[in-house]
Amino acid sequence: MPRSKRYLGALAASLMLTFLATDVSAAPADTAPRRLKVWLMWGSVPAPVVDRLTDEFEAAHPGVEVDVQLQSWVGIQERLETALGSADTPDVVEIGTTTTPSLASADLLKDLSAHAGELGSEQWIPSLRESGKWQERQYGVPLYAASRVVIYRKDLFAQASLKAPDDQREWLRTTRALGREHRQEPGFQPLYLPGQNWYVFSGLLHDRGGRLAAHDGRRWRGGLATSEAASALKYYRTLQSLSQAPKDQDEAHPLQYEELAKGQVGQMVGLPWELADAERINPELKGKLGMFPVPGRSADRPGSVFLGGSNVAVSARSGQPELARDWVAEISGPRAQKLIAEANGTLPNRLALAQEVDNPVVKVQAQAAANGHTTPAAPRWPLVEAEPNPVKTLLTDVLTGTPARVAGRRANRVLDERLNGAPGPVRSQDTPGPH
Repeated sequence: MPRSKRYLGALAASLMLTFLATDVSAAPADTAPRRLKVWLMWGSVPAPVVDRLTDEFEAAHPGVEVDVQLQSWVGIQERLETALGSADTPDVVEIGTTTTPSLASADLLKDLSAHAGELGSEQWIPSLRESGKWQERQYGVPLYAASRVVIYRKDLFAQASLKAPDDQREWLRTTRALGREHRQEPGFQPLYLPGQNWYVFSGLLHDRGGRLAAHDGRRWRGGLATSEAASALKYYRTLQSLSQAPKDQDEAHPLQYEELAKGQVGQMVGLPWELADAERINPELKGKLGMFPVPGRSADRPGSVFLGGSNVAVSARSGQPELARDWVAEISGPRAQKLIAEANGTLPNRLALAQEVDNPVVKVQAQAAANGHTTPAAPRWPLVEAEPNPVKTLLTDVLTGTPARVAGRRANRVLDERLNGAPGPVRSQDTPGPH
């Protein structure tokens, strides 16, 4: 049993004995411990790390109990909106980076701007810092992130005398060369890239200076009919043409690491832990898979990868905001961040820490994280990701012959409609785990 649980049990027994042996009216008013309620998501912070942080926090704050409650990603948006708006609110919550603006705009989160400096905001990965903002005020503090990488067959690259590409042009040449090397093998794919992998497209768009959407000072406007979008779509179409993956499905239909596990895929773009998933399914791949950063347009600048992850925030209704802020400071601080990164292989919120983490997966992600990005900080962004996702539809349209500008204007109309409703909590389908 973790020491924190034994501590709670002993404390409860002690309080009961005191109550029985002493006149109730004579008992001191402050004998009851203060309870700090924290909501974390399953899998975000390993249990041993949670127990360690809890023990240390309680030791540093005598008379305080930390009640960490683990939540499932499924249905979390609705549960957060309900809980944060109630009298029995959790004091600290973990929230997805894409939903922070929605909760902040509904006045459900505490404004932490005055304390951002002491929490370490200047050291945070820039895109993660921005993901916790709403109207230039800081509400969310980065907890962790994960970036997509290229997972590839090291053995097949070596057999073909190929190396990890330095830029996007070389990536195409390398992929074509790998395909030629295995052209006699039916079903072999030098790259598996489903047509609706909008995370990959978003990175290509950012590489070219474009954005999925931007605020013009009055309203949100889609950015999918620009010259930058047309250029990104042209490259995406060329890259996807080297794959046999379906043009009308995303990376979860079918699960792309299951395709990699079949042994006839040379590369795929995915989250780092998908490598282990493929090895688990096909143990013969152990030692044959590696990772390299998604290439950028030039060798001196990695691709602008999409950074998924979580923030931690303080409830606007918390009755003990200072204590809640102390907890946020602990779990987002350098020592806890290093522990989480070493255990999970995720990125800490400070890039400098990534170099200190003894985990090669973290180091590969860190190469591109400084140039990473998240979704637009729009309160209604979760509605964009609800099916049918207009960015996914755009990709399938372009891959099946629709001109990029035509498809982009069509997608922009949907983006504009979904992003410019009244601010406040929004309901959409849930995307389990970090994007």
